[in-house]
Amino acid sequence: MDEALTSYRAMWADAAEASRTSDPKSPRLADHAQGNALSLLQYVMEQARKAGATSKGAVNLAPTVVKSSVDKVELRDCIDGSKWVQDKPSGSSDGLAGGRRHTEATVTRTSTGEWKVSELYWEDAGTCTS
Repeated sequence: MDEALTSYRAMWADAAEASRTSDPKSPRLADHAQGNALSLLQYVMEQARKAGATSKGAVNLAPTVVKSSVDKVELRDCIDGSKWVQDKPSGSSDGLAGGRRHTEATVTRTSTGEWKVSELYWEDAGTCTS
């Protein structure tokens, strides 16, 4: 279970690093994400790149385990993106829409024994209050 939590945290660190250049093809994104989670991160990077935006900083995390088995751990989090600041071409910048977001993730053990986030979903800002 600790390895799954470590992989989840590492996935967010990878995303923060890739967002410095909004690189949807950053090889780091696949280090700790696969499937739906990887596709979502790549999509977000692509949209930021199209908008000419880059980011700095990172999200604050506090994941809790909802359910776990030998090869799969389901997590719930309340990510705070206020310190993950996006710089826009207009010169303005903001955090991940300022509020905390209810987030759910599934981390699975791959056939090679690595843990990777395979499912990732987050809601709009303000959906998480605790």
